[in-house]
Amino acid sequence: MISTLALSATKGPPPPWWFFVVFFLGIWVVVSFTLSRVSGWTTLAQHYPADRSFDGQLIRFQAAQFRAATNYNGCLDFGANYEGLYIVPMFLFRAFHPPLLIPWSDITARPIKLWGIWNFIELRFQRAPDIPVRIKVQLAQRLAAASMGRFSLTSTTPA
Repeated sequence: MISTLALSATKGPPPPWWFFVVFFLGIWVVVSFTLSRVSGWTTLAQHYPADRSFDGQLIRFQAAQFRAATNYNGCLDFGANYEGLYIVPMFLFRAFHPPLLIPWSDITARPIKLWGIWNFIELRFQRAPDIPVRIKVQLAQRLAAASMGRFSLTSTTPA
């Protein structure tokens, strides 16, 4: 009899539905904030804000690896025009990740091999040299083609 009373006293009604929504949104905000800091996105945004809408070719649903092996898998849109490289997350992932527009003159690119298997292009930026952005070779080639000659790859295979 005592154990039945103890169980019924601790059970109580379930939390209201909105509790789960608020909890999920809170976790989403904390994770987005942390990723923006750890990846280096916040630093890039301080140096390279996209202060107007982008006018150029967009390549949607792409992936990149930033600092501290933070991966943005399939949630980034990359763009290229005469002015520079544009990077923006999909709408759902945009919290604490404002759009970036990086001038081609500030970008260096070199081929690297990740895990000894996959070829990538590592981008580095003049005003934030400690933040790498690693992208697939095919994406780098598409960006070079859309840059109107402002960005080129000297090699796509690591030495």
